[in-house]
Amino acid sequence: MRVAITHTRYCAKGGVERYIWDLVKRLCDAGHDVHYFCHFADSHADPRVKIHRIPNRWKHIRFMKVWSFDRWLTRHVRRDEWDVIHGFSKSSIQDIYTDGSGCLLDYQTYSIDEKPEGDLKKALRRASLHQRQVLAIEERRFTRGNFSKIVTMSDLVAKQIKQRYGLSDDEVVTIYNGIDIERFVPALRPTYSAAYRERIVTAPDSFVVLCIGNDYRRKGIPTLIEAARLLKSRGGLPGGRPFRFAIVGKERHTVENEMSAICKKVGVYAEVKFYGPQDLVERWMGMADLFVLPSRFDAFGNVVPEAMATGVPALVSKKAGAVELIADGENGYVLEDPDDAETIVKRVLELARDEPLRQRLGAAARAIAEKYTWDHHFSRMLALYDEVAAAKKRNALVR
Repeated sequence: MRVAITHTRYCAKGGVERYIWDLVKRLCDAGHDVHYFCHFADSHADPRVKIHRIPNRWKHIRFMKVWSFDRWLTRHVRRDEWDVIHGFSKSSIQDIYTDGSGCLLDYQTYSIDEKPEGDLKKALRRASLHQRQVLAIEERRFTRGNFSKIVTMSDLVAKQIKQRYGLSDDEVVTIYNGIDIERFVPALRPTYSAAYRERIVTAPDSFVVLCIGNDYRRKGIPTLIEAARLLKSRGGLPGGRPFRFAIVGKERHTVENEMSAICKKVGVYAEVKFYGPQDLVERWMGMADLFVLPSRFDAFGNVVPEAMATGVPALVSKKAGAVELIADGENGYVLEDPDDAETIVKRVLELARDEPLRQRLGAAARAIAEKYTWDHHFSRMLALYDEVAAAKKRNALVR
């Protein structure tokens, strides 16, 4: 099968990027002819992939960068020349589109409306050329005739798209992301627990709360800081056991500095630390006692099932798609309100006091994760590819 993948970046850093990286490898392993259309490709990209670099002359003008990427794809990657075109970035026309962010107007609720800015500035941001360009591309993308299937990572996002654009259950399909259950395994805990506690300069017996994610405000980092403040102000963990809130992910230095300043101000600078982006996230999972994602919105959140596969209980916001894998109190916990620092404190104390409970939840989390392997996911995606390619051939014969 001749497959075209479209995304601005071909690399393994970032949730969507890492997913595509693994998908492309699987497609190549299965013998498919894979072409990747992008602005940037990592030097370690799979040599079996034919990389097509899209000119990026407008990279310093945000709305033009988005517009030019979509325009180039529309002109040069024509649907009738490929068995399947699978799009992941801001593009108007493809056979299969995997949506990793949801609808723009819904996303603006979190990315603009909830920011600590004045009404005028929020209105200007909504009316910006960049936002208008993204919305225009989205409206074309979800117009019948410009796609065959829309794949969402969660029912949360599927519902958004179907409601806003009047699409059917047959047109919008939820397929949860695959998990590398051989990379993320409970055996990592005894291997990396002590080593990584030493690496982040905390005591070997520390209770480690881990959060992995970019865009700190949207991921709920202020709520984690408040939870750490509450926990410390109430005397900390039983027996004086130390604790550490470890934040891993990419963010602008100004925002990270702002968050660090808040930690200093409220007295948890030693308990909440920011470690930036990390390649070997499985080792950080192996160190964690609890994974927390108090996100204000996430289409899915691959880090949640990865934590579960590592045997780490997860506390996940109801506004993150990955919460659909959580049975509250059975294999993890649901955070009804992403601003609810009290519940985070409650769950940290509960698990710190009861190691057998933490182990039971971790084992149940692993059992759920094993149902969403990469093999299972890839078989579903390949079946969808076959379905779409067959439909294209039938339609070509009719014409």
